[in-house]
Amino acid sequence: MAAKKLSKKALNKSFWLWFHGHLTCFTYEHMQTFGYMCSMLPLIEELYDTNEEQKEALSTYSSFFNTEPQLGGSLVVGVTAGLEEARANGNEDVDSETINGLRAGLMGPIAGIGDSLLVGTLIPILLGIALGLSSGGSIVGPIFYIVAWNLIVTLGMRFLYFKGYELGGKAVDVLVGEQATAIREAVVTLGTMVVGSVAATWVSVT
Repeated sequence: MAAKKLSKKALNKSFWLWFHGHLTCFTYEHMQTFGYMCSMLPLIEELYDTNEEQKEALSTYSSFFNTEPQLGGSLVVGVTAGLEEARANGNEDVDSETINGLRAGLMGPIAGIGDSLLVGTLIPILLGIALGLSSGGSIVGPIFYIVAWNLIVTLGMRFLYFKGYELGGKAVDVLVGEQATAIREAVVTLGTMVVGSVAATWVSVT
């Protein structure tokens, strides 16, 4: 029997479902659970033939989930797509407990990474540049921010989703290892310097 392989079409559909719907039916009880489950649906439909198999596999993603959605969420969904493919091919090391354990273990550290890099670094940098371009009431500033943010987030989320899919379970070492920590600290330091430079350039104190 040939090994099951997720098609590009199913992976793309899963990605766009996460991209547009990660906060679907958001509540304090479930947070991003239903957005996550929705993004896994096209993958499970392709990997499993019967309704019973699909129902059992989908129930894995009914547990609580919440993380930073752009960077962290895209990676985790991509990783579990790879794990789900391995499970469908009979890999005995991958079961519902393994997938849920990885999701629960990653969503906290990944949220910290995503918040520090995006909310704490990228957004202030883009806003600082946009404010500078908006001097005198120019519309260039907001246009720059809208285009730059959406372009960076769309391409970044797509890259991270498919990189997570390729890495599968190995993503844990890549995401929370010593090298990842060093890179994250370097990026945050660089972002702090840029934000400070922008502030010093555009804010005048007498």
